[in-house]
Amino acid sequence: MRFLFWLLALFGLAVGLALFARYNSGYALLFFPPWRVELSLNAFVLLFALLVLGGYAIVKLVDWLLAMPRNVRRYHAAKRQRDARRYRRDAITAMAEGRYHKAVRASRVAREAEDERDMKLIDTLIAARSAHLGRDYEARDKFVEEARDASGGRSLALDMLEAEMCYDQYRNREALAALQRVYAQSPKLTAALKLELKIRQQENHPARVIELTDLLEKSDGLDPNHAARIRSQARLAQLKLGPMEPRELNRWWGGLKREERVQPKLAAAAAKEFIRVGEGEQAESVLVDALEAEWDVAPLEVYGELDRLGVKGDAVKRLARAEDWLRHHPNDHQLLLALGRMCRDAALWGKARNYLEASVAVAATPVAHAELGQLLEQLDEREVADQHYRASLGLALDLLEKRA
Repeated sequence: MRFLFWLLALFGLAVGLALFARYNSGYALLFFPPWRVELSLNAFVLLFALLVLGGYAIVKLVDWLLAMPRNVRRYHAAKRQRDARRYRRDAITAMAEGRYHKAVRASRVAREAEDERDMKLIDTLIAARSAHLGRDYEARDKFVEEARDASGGRSLALDMLEAEMCYDQYRNREALAALQRVYAQSPKLTAALKLELKIRQQENHPARVIELTDLLEKSDGLDPNHAARIRSQARLAQLKLGPMEPRELNRWWGGLKREERVQPKLAAAAAKEFIRVGEGEQAESVLVDALEAEWDVAPLEVYGELDRLGVKGDAVKRLARAEDWLRHHPNDHQLLLALGRMCRDAALWGKARNYLEASVAVAATPVAHAELGQLLEQLDEREVADQHYRASLGLALDLLEKRA
């Protein structure tokens, strides 16, 4: 529609000019002493238009000639920029494809073609990463030094890259030093926190692992379930670092969250520590809370051996509690094994035999056969006891073969 409008306007203008030129009888008088020139108005208008257009063309030509050096420089700069972009794209693609030596070559060419300082730094970092992945450590170190000079010694990207590369080579001390430089620029950078978490786990620093896990979980850097598993492993590591005094152990346990205290493996390990420092009642309470929150074999095994571990208390009450659990878990062979041990420790030979035989019937395990064999040996049933010993040995050897 717009095109049609302009077409009609042009036709109208052409018709108007034609009519003006045909019926115009005016003239123009130009006086240049001592000359005098008389022209028709149409000729004057045409001549004036030609002079204006010619002058404009001359001015544009002069401007183009004067601007030619600048335009040539712009053209070459644009060409270098296009080349840099193309080679940078090739370098990133080659690095993603695993063609690291090609990525190094392409990033070098891109850096040489690039004029912008920040983009040169990026090309150098790509080259350093590619050389590292290609195990060309001499070239990598050279690129790192060039990047440090180009950035003036302060670049978050370079520091993070150095930390990751040092970690890949198990140079944890240097990686931590690089991470400190990262924290100076970005204290809560998720990638840096995750990398330090891996290093602290390797070096067995559970307190720092827990601190980092809390920070990452708050910033959605870790899934809550994953964070809980990491935190639980760190708590177990804290127990293994060294023996705690009773007061220290109670203070440490009291500082845990409710969901941590009922984790099965942690509860079982903590109960053993409480038994070691002579706080058997606390150990039993820890195990009961864990089992009632989440049924698991780890605290159950320790609960079944409380008497053997020298924990004083009401053995009848413990047995009654375990038998109450049996109503809710009637086919749990580990619970039946624990009941058998508890009855044996309480000299309830008949009940102990029934529970151990039931445990073997539900799931034949080397431990259950061995416990039943020991009980039968105490009851002077040596032939049957030997059968269970042989069964226990056979199952244990089978398990070893499967693991091998």
